Amino acid sequence: MTTYFKGAFSRCSWCGGRGCNQCPLERQKFEAQLPQPLFTADVNDPGDMELLKEVFGREALEHAFGPDGGGMPGIEQAAAMASLKQMMRKQSL
Repeated sequence: MTTYFKGAFSRCSWCGGRGCNQCPLERQKFEAQLPQPLFTADVNDPGDMELLKEVFGREALEHAFGPDGGGMPGIEQAAAMASLKQMMRKQSL
């Protein structure tokens, strides 16, 4: 019978998920490999909601998928720009 400890990481290369002192480090390495979001917004921040509208609002989506829009690459670029604006705005506060 295998015992699994709370905090054990199932993909740990050291213990195979049974729980060891390397599990947290293995979990961090695994999570660092996952794709990160281009833009995250705080629902309680009106500035973030405006940026979210600029990227995913009705007008933004109609423009992106319209005849002169950039499609998904255009949305990705807009999300990256919104993330940059958000970072600059929050650092100036």
